[in-house]
Parts: sequence; C-alpha cells; structure tokens
Amino acid sequence: MEGSLYLDLAEKVISVRGVPLTGAQIIDFAEEYNVLPYENYNTIVKTLQARIAEDITKHRNKSRFIRMGIGVYFLRRLAGEGSRTGYKPWLKPHYSRKKPEHPHRILTVPRGLVSSQFNSSGWQGVTEILKLGKYDYQSEMENGYLPVVTGVALRWRLQYLHFRVGVHTHFGSLTGCHSILLRKYVDEFDLDLFETDGTGATASTARAALPVLAPGRRSRLENGRLSAGEWVRFYQVADLLKDKMATFSRSTGSLTLISTIDLTSMCTHLPNTQRRLEINHADWTDVQMLDTVELEAGSSWYVDKISGAVS
Repeated sequence: MEGSLYLDLAEKVISVRGVPLTGAQIIDFAEEYNVLPYENYNTIVKTLQARIAEDITKHRNKSRFIRMGIGVYFLRRLAGEGSRTGYKPWLKPHYSRKKPEHPHRILTVPRGLVSSQFNSSGWQGVTEILKLGKYDYQSEMENGYLPVVTGVALRWRLQYLHFRVGVHTHFGSLTGCHSILLRKYVDEFDLDLFETDGTGATASTARAALPVLAPGRRSRLENGRLSAGEWVRFYQVADLLKDKMATFSRSTGSLTLISTIDLTSMCTHLPNTQRRLEINHADWTDVQMLDTVELEAGSSWYVDKISGAVS
C-alpha cells in the first residue's frame, strides 16, 4: 500500500471503532472487515505505525492523527468530541522498570564465608565459596552478601601498568587512588563467554583488561568478537594469567580474585594501551618504583610478587 492508503485505512478503522488503537489493533479490525490488502502481517503493522508517526511529526497540529500513548493513536477530530472523552484505554498501563545501578546481575557470595583477613593461594581455593553464590543487581544486593570482583594487573617484563582510578569506576571508594588492578564484577553471562575454570573469573578478567589492550568498541570485546588482526585474542587470556590469588578487599568490600596478565611472551616491545574512562594518567612503571607506593585505599600491594599482597 502507498503511504496515503495506510493513513486512510487507519482513519477509517479508528473512526468506526471510536477509540484510540494501536497499529496491531487497526490491522486486526481491518482483517476482520476484509478491507486489508494481502501483505506480510508483521511488516504491515510496523509500516502502518511508521506512517502515522511520520504524519504526526511532519504535520504536527494539522495531522489528522494524535498520539494518545506509546504506540496508541486516535483521530484529532474525534478527540475533541464530548462523547469520546470518557473512553477507557484497551491497553494495560505501561510501567517502566527502574533501571538498576548495574546493567547486569553480578555474582555475590555469603559475607560470613569471607572474613576481613581472608587470603588464599589461588582461585581454586574459593571455588566452594563461589558455588554458594547467587546473582543480584548491584543496587539490590542483600546485606549478607559480598560482590565477587576480578582485579588484573598488566605486566611486561619488569613493568606494570600504573594509573589513577577515575570518577567513572563502579568502586567509588577507589576514585583518585593509584592502582595497578583493572577491576570488573563477575557477571551472570561470564560463564557463557568461554569455559576455563568454571567460575567466570577468567572471562571477567578478560573483560577488564581487553578494553585497555585492544582498540574497538567495548561491547565487541565483552562478547568475544575480536577482529582477526588483533594481537591479544579473547581465548588467549587464560594462558596469560599468572599468580592467581583471592583476597578480601577492604576498599571495595568484595571478594577479589587477583591475577597478572604477563604480556612479555606476546609483545616484543612495550605495549601501547588504549585510554578508557576508568584510567587517568596511565603509564608503565618499573616494579622497584612501585614497591613503596600505596596502590589502593587502605592497602599496600607488593607488586614484585603479587601473591604476597597484604591488607
């Protein structure tokens, strides 16, 4: 149908029914009365709604249609009639869900299982704790649970990527602090990205580090869709992880799974890093210069051997 025929059809059906209708309702009534030309149903509904919306946008107050709600249209000439003002909408009220603070559900574990002095020699040591966890939005996390976070340090030979945490991080308590740990919550879809240790920690680590190492949109990296020419590939991250440990982080109030991505075997020269919102003044710094620097609020990390971290 031509554009004007869509509008004529909509006007005829709405006029007969006498109440505001959606595009799907208009097409349903048109089919019932055999006034609809044969065409793909989904296409014609979308096209009809688009034609009405375009007419309202183009002609504004001179359009024969008015918008009564989300996807609901009425005739301007009928809207002003007293006999039409008492109608009841056919559609259920639209309630928009409040957007959570964090767009994905994150892994949380019982607080009682993670003491303030908790420390482990590796990720495998906390596997049983992770099995008792559950996924909640950050803004809806229960008081008796702690979030699980991965923190990864980037190393090349004897140098670490050292930066000041910016204002866009999820961890407000770290803003302005110096750190070597790129952090990421363990999300519910991490297990689906690729399987390594069965906890989702490796995938979360990759999502924290790859936006810094590789150019391109973050969503492409998070979905593991790296281009063929990128030198650090998603599936290679597991082989690059070194010194994996777990600890309780006071500054973030979380069970943090810490590791190092050693790029020495991958890069013959010092890697170029991409700027991202969470990183300010990022630079590669020699390990001896970092040994006496406070790298996180309330904690000092001995980066010459990251598994020797103390709180």
